[in-house]
Amino acid sequence: MLINMMEHYVDEKLSERLKNYECCKCEICMEDMKAYALNRLPAKYVSTVNGQIFTRINQELENQPGVDLEIAVLQAIQFVSERKRHS
Repeated sequence: MLINMMEHYVDEKLSERLKNYECCKCEICMEDMKAYALNRLPAKYVSTVNGQIFTRINQELENQPGVDLEIAVLQAIQFVSERKRHS
């Protein structure tokens, strides 16, 4: 089974950042934010638990991927908040 670790990272970061934002957090907006961020980041697939641990350690040690993740999530929140697909 392949797991996209970037999806996990985006979920975590989105959850953290949305605590500080007054915006819609319905399922539609949350999925749109997640999709927006993921489409701007490289996928990081792993197939084992060891791969998950190794990928997590590498993500935490490297600064630029963390910065890219932060920027993508913040842009997603802003973009979707300004363009909700519902009333």
